[in-house]
Amino acid sequence: DIVICIDVISCLYANKARKKSGKQFTIFSWPHFSLDHKKHAECITYADYHLAISSGIKEQIMARGISAQDISVVYNPVSIKTVIVPPPERDKPAVFLYVGRLKFEGQKRVKDLFDGLARTTGEWQLHIIGDGSDFEKCQAYSRELGIEQRVIWYGWQSAPWQVVQQKIKNVTALLLTSAFEGFPMTLLEAMSYGIPCISSDCMSGPRDMIKPGLNGELYTPGAIDDFVGHLNRVISGEVKYQHDIIPGTIERFYDVLYFKNFNNAIFSKLQK
Repeated sequence: DIVICIDVISCLYANKARKKSGKQFTIFSWPHFSLDHKKHAECITYADYHLAISSGIKEQIMARGISAQDISVVYNPVSIKTVIVPPPERDKPAVFLYVGRLKFEGQKRVKDLFDGLARTTGEWQLHIIGDGSDFEKCQAYSRELGIEQRVIWYGWQSAPWQVVQQKIKNVTALLLTSAFEGFPMTLLEAMSYGIPCISSDCMSGPRDMIKPGLNGELYTPGAIDDFVGHLNRVISGEVKYQHDIIPGTIERFYDVLYFKNFNNAIFSKLQK
């Protein structure tokens, strides 16, 4: 028997239950958030083995004294798509996309997104799909920077990628400026549709998915000058991506292979 704990405090409770009941079962941790931003992160050590959704979270688990041999990086899955979202035509403005919660600073740092775009040269639009506690603050900041006419707000959408296909139709790149993540699925979803991603190289997840120059770009979190540089090169056409090959760059994340790897990660540990 096995118990899989999706939060760290459950590892402690499962361990105590095993001792008190006298029953034998194997405990796996499967955290979905950055351990460096979770309370009671040290409780993860009460699990026998660990499933990490990114290489960064594996590093965080190891930093708490756990051997690499007891950790399997399994990632998260995305489904194969049959549709490619193309870039806008050559003489059209660049079209950028943000999909996610609206936090002005904190984790998502939408402020960095606006600051970077406000400093670019050339024509662009930003489409924002998502809501959050800082929605009005973000709107006010776009007005303060004088870019409000270039920003299109959709609010929360139950099917955001349908909105992308049916209303936005053409996308130059998806943008992510987070200070930290667990495993930002919006990047994988975008790339499964052939959309390149410009993302902060935050802990954790983006560096597992993005291959610079092929399916997007990475920059150091908070390094706005570098972010602006990537944006300008895309806006000017200096950097172009082949949207039709981008889905193939994330092959290891597709669900068929994911479930095979996930099962192998568990059963290989049980056979020890």
